[in-house]
Amino acid sequence: MNPANFLKTAHGDLAGLREPAFDYFDDTRRQMTSWMALLEAGNFKQRRDELHRCKGGASLFGLGRIVALIGSCGGASVLEERGSDLTGFETELTEAGRAMMAMTD
Repeated sequence: MNPANFLKTAHGDLAGLREPAFDYFDDTRRQMTSWMALLEAGNFKQRRDELHRCKGGASLFGLGRIVALIGSCGGASVLEERGSDLTGFETELTEAGRAMMAMTD
């Protein structure tokens, strides 16, 4: 997590940014439940679209490691060849949530 980006986005209101940030985490986890099924069904376009939205939210909140992780698996050929590392992504998402919680307490 990039604290400087997070503070800039918060405009001095860390408590006010906490709710939208955790909405992002909750929405991302809900989306993740369908990601493997999308890959198995060959629906790479929808998978890329969902990754793109997730990456945009991560960028907004200064979650650089999540942005990089999504960037490394977002291409169609990459998705077809190796899928994506959902366990690693979940770990990064959890760590980012902890860091954000610590900043907004």
